[in-house]
Amino acid sequence: MPDRPAENVSRGNLSRLLEKVHAERNLDLAQLRSRYVERRIGTRLHALGLHTYRQYATYLDAHPDEYPLLIDALTINVTQFFRDTPVWETLCANVIPPLLKAKTERGRRVLRVWCAGCATGEEPYSVAMCVLSVIEDLGLSGIVLNVIGTDIDRRALAVAKQAEYPNSRLGEIPRRFRDSYLEVADETFRIGSSVRRCVKLHYLDLFGEPPVNVVDLVMCRNVFIYFNREDQERITASFFKGLTHGGYLVLGRSERLARGLADRFEVVSTSDRVYRRVK
Repeated sequence: MPDRPAENVSRGNLSRLLEKVHAERNLDLAQLRSRYVERRIGTRLHALGLHTYRQYATYLDAHPDEYPLLIDALTINVTQFFRDTPVWETLCANVIPPLLKAKTERGRRVLRVWCAGCATGEEPYSVAMCVLSVIEDLGLSGIVLNVIGTDIDRRALAVAKQAEYPNSRLGEIPRRFRDSYLEVADETFRIGSSVRRCVKLHYLDLFGEPPVNVVDLVMCRNVFIYFNREDQERITASFFKGLTHGGYLVLGRSERLARGLADRFEVVSTSDRVYRRVK
């Protein structure tokens, strides 16, 4: 019978291990769902042939290069370009145009987007392509696009900053964007310079550091799955504070807006989890 790395066995005091990681790497894993953390750390114990959290803490002391692997285990970076096509259709048709219209009517030129939990960069680059195409379609000029992608996984961010992906993934990107915004080689493609210059990527812990402020659109898709309801409300409150009045919030299609803040947003699309700040 095969081993089960995430099986439910007694491994000791998880809280002490989480306190250690927080103290030494300023990473607050206590915010994550406990069952989820147990399962993911269990995969690292299994890989190393360890059995208890105390053994793992000792191993971390002797092998600090294990910390990035722990982060990898805790952040499942399953993502793709233009994931969930209907969401992007809603963005291009019902979110980006009114944002740009409001900007031009007020004589403002900077459109800011925050992709929280951007993993290896597919989402912020998708957003940039979407916005740039709408700007072109509307015949606007002088608009400055600023897309900020943040994540706690530094290794994923390193991949995102390279902006280079295998050609096997070209099919994720609509043809019109491929022709305009990609630099395709024999085996890989790179995000074009017109898109890259709009995107800034950096480390950010949603709980431990100030949020990105004065943004017109927040994309936080498939991040809430890691957190309990109380912490989801804390994150949503940060998004609310960071959003400009009339700004938009987009969650994952299986996620819900925290009840305590629901009255501060109006629903733009229930199926696509798109909300607009109204207070």
